[in-house]
Amino acid sequence: QDLLKIIFNFTKSKNIKLYIVGGILRDMILKREKENLDIDFCVKSKAITLGRELAKMLRAGFVILDKEHGACRLVKSLKHKTCTLDFTDFRGKTLMEDLGHRDFTINTLALELGNIFNGHNLDALLIDPYQARRDLNSRVIKIVNKNAFDEDPLRILRAFSLACVFNFRIEPETLRFVKLKKKKLSGVSFERIRDELFKIFHQPDAFAYLVKMDKLSLLNIIMPELKAMRNLRQGPYHHLDVWKHSLETVRQLEGLIAELKNNSEISSYL
Repeated sequence: QDLLKIIFNFTKSKNIKLYIVGGILRDMILKREKENLDIDFCVKSKAITLGRELAKMLRAGFVILDKEHGACRLVKSLKHKTCTLDFTDFRGKTLMEDLGHRDFTINTLALELGNIFNGHNLDALLIDPYQARRDLNSRVIKIVNKNAFDEDPLRILRAFSLACVFNFRIEPETLRFVKLKKKKLSGVSFERIRDELFKIFHQPDAFAYLVKMDKLSLLNIIMPELKAMRNLRQGPYHHLDVWKHSLETVRQLEGLIAELKNNSEISSYL
């Protein structure tokens, strides 16, 4: 709150209305704590200028993420934690238009920064035009609009990483658009694909989501090397082809990790 107060006082002095959006509000509702804070802000315009000025004042690291669309990032060390602050311009003329261009309904919450400090019930002040709280309660992943995957095809993978992290289900209409738009994934950078895959691998049930993604042929698109493993028979001691054997290895490893989690020597070594 101390950091947010500094940011609010600065924007207030500049007569700038700043909003907290997305993941941090979602995580607050889910009562989900993260080791390092990651806060997204949006502003009507000139987010990069605002971010650069705040970085100097806060003595934080600063990088431009997307000059064309007005996005930047600040990285600030706070005691034993690192806080990442992203600032972006509205993707549209208004906040409502901006929220309409976000990936999934559960990430469309917004809150005017100043409302954090006025003592009112935050839940009542949340801006929720796409019923994010309803979908959080229903534990469902749902695209905000039918063009979501056209605007950023990586969202196809993010649907699965979010479902895996939160143990949510992807609603049928969103899955229909996954099937329609999946070929667009081939144009996404490897670095961004890697980040979403690692979120899945970090969870204890990655195997189940790899299988779901495989049934939709997503893995063939992001890892075409897998095609050579399919239907490739092995020696007489194997009952699976190379690909299914590799999937089974993930499943067995997850079971082993769960079984040995209380073994201090092995946990320390790993």
